[in-house]
Amino acid sequence: MKNFSERQRLWFHRLLNLLATALLVHLLAVWAAPRVIMQVLMHGPMAQKMNMHNQAAFPEAVTAKSRSVVMPSPDMLYSVCAYDLSAGPVRVQAAPVLSNYWSIALYAANSDNFFVRNDRQTQGRPVDLWVVAAAPDGAQKPVPPGSEVVLSPSVTGFLLMRVLTADYQAEQAVLEPARRTLQCSPG
Repeated sequence: MKNFSERQRLWFHRLLNLLATALLVHLLAVWAAPRVIMQVLMHGPMAQKMNMHNQAAFPEAVTAKSRSVVMPSPDMLYSVCAYDLSAGPVRVQAAPVLSNYWSIALYAANSDNFFVRNDRQTQGRPVDLWVVAAAPDGAQKPVPPGSEVVLSPSVTGFLLMRVLTADYQAEQAVLEPARRTLQCSPG
């Protein structure tokens, strides 16, 4: 920097500060934001209120006045479970015998969707998942007969079950029992 003028040095330091700030903002946006959002989703006030830790919870149907999620979808009925595999596997079971679309999706602690099952894939058969984290010594509890093993990329995560509804009020008698077949329990 001996050959740089004072003005060039000033601009060099400004550019260096700008690049460092851009890198920091990028890291916060790409790495930290999804993890913070998932922590609030899995452990925040709504999660506490619904008591969804390793058990299924059934939020109220979305209406035009619902605002816990930005721009909620009133044509979907949701069921949720925040799972924690630190004490062992979690078993997820559901038998939503419906003619309309439904799906079960699993999300890692960083918000990555890593598993989905829907009505077309199951073709009317019940869902029976044995969600596990990779054990350091390879030891796992025995898998229940008929369960599909799903390896979670993180120890904690989130399950979201969606059920399509055209008119919740008219279909409530069929949809509620179907979505309440969801069970999320320690294995």
